[in-house]
Amino acid sequence: MNKVETCPNCNSANMTAGSLSSTGNIYFRPEGAKFLNLHTTNVDVAASLCMDCGQVVLMADTAKVKALQSSA
Repeated sequence: MNKVETCPNCNSANMTAGSLSSTGNIYFRPEGAKFLNLHTTNVDVAASLCMDCGQVVLMADTAKVKALQSSA
């Protein structure tokens, strides 16, 4: 996954990488993907936090989404 270098809100380069979590991991599931099983269709979501303004930026694995959509 690509790393967020600058904040889209304030253009700061003071970004800290991390992830969001709840009772488990947070995943993106693209519409139309074949659900062979839930594990294979989950797309990881990474997060970066701007230490200057507090903006949280989410990034997903676009290569995996494209592969899932092409197999649908």
